[in-house]
Amino acid sequence: MLLKIHTVHWVIFDGEVETVELPTKVGFLAILPHHNPLTAMIVPGIVKFIPVEKRRSEFLADTDFLFEDEKIAIAVWEWTIYTDGNAVILFVASATITPKSDREALLEMKQNLENQIKEIKATWNSDEIERAYLNLQKLTADMQLLKIKEKKWRKSRE
Repeated sequence: MLLKIHTVHWVIFDGEVETVELPTKVGFLAILPHHNPLTAMIVPGIVKFIPVEKRRSEFLADTDFLFEDEKIAIAVWEWTIYTDGNAVILFVASATITPKSDREALLEMKQNLENQIKEIKATWNSDEIERAYLNLQKLTADMQLLKIKEKKWRKSRE
């Protein structure tokens, strides 16, 4: 099955995969080949997929993709997914392949967002509150990706 992951600025991945797991507004979704046609809204979180080539050779060894249990893990922002059973197309506003920040910087960003949410709640502006919560969800996904990166780094040092 073909997987294409697009952001506003670039194509992150375009290749054959065995499965795709992604967060949607109605819950976590796993897509296998020949899935029923589907369009859904993506929420900020971790998308995981198994590239077909991973089982045959060292898949994209010189890239920044993070692997967890044979699956590539990418933190994504919201948008939409479409599948017809033969192809899965993800359109996301932004994505993180590997976190650029360290744990302390991400925790500080999270604290700042939580404080911002408290201030926004006082204004009762529901659009701003929703946007801030989406930012917090994406930041949480980046922190999960950082955990995967740290785990990979520890294993390589052993």
